[in-house]
Amino acid sequence: FEAQSYLCMTSFGWKRKRLRDLGSASATAFTEDDGEETLQEDVDWLAACKKARRGELMLLEDSGARSKRLQQEGAILAESERYWEAVKYWNEALELTPDCAALYEMKAQVLMELSECFLAVQCAEKATQLEPTWVLGWQTLGRAQLGIGDVHMVRGDAAWT
Repeated sequence: FEAQSYLCMTSFGWKRKRLRDLGSASATAFTEDDGEETLQEDVDWLAACKKARRGELMLLEDSGARSKRLQQEGAILAESERYWEAVKYWNEALELTPDCAALYEMKAQVLMELSECFLAVQCAEKATQLEPTWVLGWQTLGRAQLGIGDVHMVRGDAAWT
């Protein structure tokens, strides 16, 4: 075999076909520089992996996208009745986006399922502070207040008087 005709990466186990076996148009497409950026050769991958283990690398997704992903994963956990894990995910999402009323409302519903009514009231109140015209937030707050047995507070917040 000719050493020039093969490019071999033994660590991954793939080989490029010999250029003379390809058609002339295909062969020139591989040899020409098409202006695309190449990989950086000076990246220290070993140091990057060590930093990743210590949590020192930058996040590849922005805080909004990560918060949304955590919110969805928490909802899936809550649907499968893994409530404390869902609360953990939502707490992490709330650290990234503390002004999301939907997260507080979902957390309040799960806390009611866990019989943590006082915490549920606090979360529902925060949701209604962030979105004062959101009916679902007020409904959750009323349910949480009923959970602690305070009917008068429910009537006052719901503006039934």
